[in-house]
Amino acid sequence: MARRLGYNLAKTVAFSEKTADPIQELIEAARRATADAVIVPSVTHFEGNAIPGELTQVVDVITVSPEETYARWSLNPTRWSSDTPDPA
Repeated sequence: MARRLGYNLAKTVAFSEKTADPIQELIEAARRATADAVIVPSVTHFEGNAIPGELTQVVDVITVSPEETYARWSLNPTRWSSDTPDPA
């Protein structure tokens, strides 16, 4: 999937139930690898079956099944919404 989407696979990361804070560990691994995205099997890989907001502040998260992308916001979405008048 990484290759198909134009990413170079940097590494595979796996945590055990003994990992105290797996999301923070994943964030740190992504930062060390200067990753643009993290690919996971599904949202069920995360506690609460939801993509952690703190992770999407750092990288895009792509799920394999179903294939979805949870993108980082580079702009404030409320500031540039279609309901906001153009500042120009």
